[in-house]
Amino acid sequence: MPYRFSCSSGNCQFMVRSSSADEVERLVRAHVRMTHGSRIAPADLEREVERIELA
Repeated sequence: MPYRFSCSSGNCQFMVRSSSADEVERLVRAHVRMTHGSRIAPADLEREVERIELA
């Protein structure tokens, strides 16, 4: 099942989709660290990563 994350920080347009939850988490952590200069809490990451059902 694919996973998706869209950054909700201000006007940020970052969005990632992957069939791997681990890959999404890795890319989101790198994005938040490099773009926003901070870290994302595990609970926030888990809450904001969406599972997508394909039709």
